[in-house]
Amino acid sequence: MTAPPWLEVLDETLDACRTHGREDLALRLRRRRDRPSGGTRVAVLGFPKQGKGYLVNAVLNAPVCAVGDAPTPAVPVEIGYAAEPAATLIGRAEERIPVAVERMTGEVGARPTGSLRRVEVGVPRELLSAGLVLVDTPAIGDPRSARTAAALDVLADADAVILVSDATTALSPAELALAHHVRTWCPHVILALTKVDVCPSWRAVAEEDRTALSGAGIDARVLPVSATVRQAAAKTGDQELNARSGFPELLSWIAEQVARPAERSSALLAAVSVRAAAAELVETLRTRAEAAGKDAGVDQTTLLHRAQRKADDLRRRNTRWQNLLSDEIADLMSDAEYDLRERTRHIVEVIDETFDRGDPIKLWDEFGPWLDDTLAKAVETNYTWAAERAEWIAQAVAVSFGEQYDQPDLRLADSGSDLIGEVRQPRIERFKIGQKLFTGLRGSYGGVLMFGLITNLAGLTLLNPISLTAGAAFAAKTISDEGGMRLQRRQAVAKMTAQRHVDDVFLRFSKDCRDSIRGVQRKLRDHFTALADDLSEQLARERETIIAGSAERERRTVRLRREIERLASLHQRAGELGLLAGRAPRELPA
Repeated sequence: MTAPPWLEVLDETLDACRTHGREDLALRLRRRRDRPSGGTRVAVLGFPKQGKGYLVNAVLNAPVCAVGDAPTPAVPVEIGYAAEPAATLIGRAEERIPVAVERMTGEVGARPTGSLRRVEVGVPRELLSAGLVLVDTPAIGDPRSARTAAALDVLADADAVILVSDATTALSPAELALAHHVRTWCPHVILALTKVDVCPSWRAVAEEDRTALSGAGIDARVLPVSATVRQAAAKTGDQELNARSGFPELLSWIAEQVARPAERSSALLAAVSVRAAAAELVETLRTRAEAAGKDAGVDQTTLLHRAQRKADDLRRRNTRWQNLLSDEIADLMSDAEYDLRERTRHIVEVIDETFDRGDPIKLWDEFGPWLDDTLAKAVETNYTWAAERAEWIAQAVAVSFGEQYDQPDLRLADSGSDLIGEVRQPRIERFKIGQKLFTGLRGSYGGVLMFGLITNLAGLTLLNPISLTAGAAFAAKTISDEGGMRLQRRQAVAKMTAQRHVDDVFLRFSKDCRDSIRGVQRKLRDHFTALADDLSEQLARERETIIAGSAERERRTVRLRREIERLASLHQRAGELGLLAGRAPRELPA
């Protein structure tokens, strides 16, 4: 069997798309080429809330599509003929999942996003029995959304397109852009102007739409329709009311699409697709050629001067960031040590105040855990502050080097505050009962002897009430004085022990902090030195490329021009195929 003449042109264009990295265009052409013969696919496209679902339901006189506030499927719904109503969900791996028609919308909404490719619906309608498939597409919206991509993807194998826009306002720039894109890829397009029953000014809007389409070079009829009037006519069987709905003319247009000869329709669709793909490729290549021409227009000396300026700028930046890093790290080390010293000094003041007022014997069980916890918090706070300051230094150095370069990971090593050893309780001398008795006896001896001798002159014995009372007073005073001296010694020992512990913690963690900051300095130095080396190598390679690249640029420009000429030839051949398929020149996109 002889291959149709359009197949060679389409395959050649498909190869060009792959060669130039336009796999999206290649996929569209491949789908157009591999589409089974027979049948007519009419796609219905439009923006949200334009009455697209109502229009499809009115065409079929069946509630197939979700309307109103009901959620609409995010995948195309292909509606074809079936003896009994049926619906099938088609997954990404082409798995088929039968569902009831009335549950189709809910089933589609319950599926994970991206798990479905399309939905096939069969209804017993004579309009569809001749091979017509109506494709209800997701509403057009954000150009980057999956819904918009799924809707525009239908153009790859559509024979005709019904664009839907309501009569409340004239076509927006976005709708005109959509119409232009659709007309580029599909030769048969009509604009259905919906909701004319609720818009008294629909005739003026329709005229504005015709003018806008004509001004944009888009060959598409504007057909006012009302789905509400169509449904009312279907319920009452009123033919006159049905004619006023505008749907008979729309159905007539759909019948024209179905009646087209398959071979001529395939040739025309292939010609339109080839011209659209070739035009996009030519535009891309022309942009490249113009950019190459601009680059070639800059003489080699200018490029070399530019490269030299970049090298000089790199040297200046190297000097700036190295000086900044050295200064900031020195400041950070000094500030971090001062901060830790200041925090420990406050702790030492609290230690002095605590033991000036209290007895270490009574306070130590509570004081020891407090000191350990306070030191740990001081060390942790110091490390956190140093880490934040290191991050700021990294950002400042990165900005000095160049804002487009990120800084490395500069998390400081763990402070180890949870590893601070417990402060050991000093050996505290207690004033025991036996020691108090001995001290009291020693003190009372002098009192008894002194006052006994004095009272002896008065004729009293050595041991008398006065001398015994004096001995007891002297004993109490001696015990009190000895207890006070022992308390002072205990306080001095406790202070010295606690202060020595604070000093040990300061020495250890100030050393750890300095080491961590040195590590930050090395990381930043190594990171930005490596970046500077890479940039220096890039500049050297750029200089070599500038010196040796003029001829290569010229060769690339020549190749681009030849490829543009070849694509222009394919564009022309596709136009000739379209003429052979029976279309007037104005009906083929430029």
